Amino acid sequence: MSVLFAYTASGLGADRGRMPYSIIKAAIERKESLTGKFENYVRHFSPHALGEDRDGRHAVLGFQYDGGRPGGLPIGGDWCCFTLSGLSGVHPNTDKWIVGPMTGKPWHLLSGIQVQAE
Repeated sequence: MSVLFAYTASGLGADRGRMPYSIIKAAIERKESLTGKFENYVRHFSPHALGEDRDGRHAVLGFQYDGGRPGGLPIGGDWCCFTLSGLSGVHPNTDKWIVGPMTGKPWHLLSGIQVQAE
């Protein structure tokens, strides 16, 4: 299983008024799935943890189960790690929160985990 770890240089953009951090934190605590845009692809994902990436930027570890990504999304979904500064239009959707496979869960991509699903 491959893991998508993506970086962008863009700012907070449309989410400046309502930070993706607070939306994602609430979704993790409630085990809700989210929809947002990252690298010009709509992503549907279940967030599992918030923390910082290797460069100290806020990032979310999640399981992307639908939507697009460079190279295509494998059937059944894949783990992903998005920098919050690259996410826009993040909002809860009505999809079921997906646990994802426990093997291969890339915890090593986050440091200083601030909140995680139990």
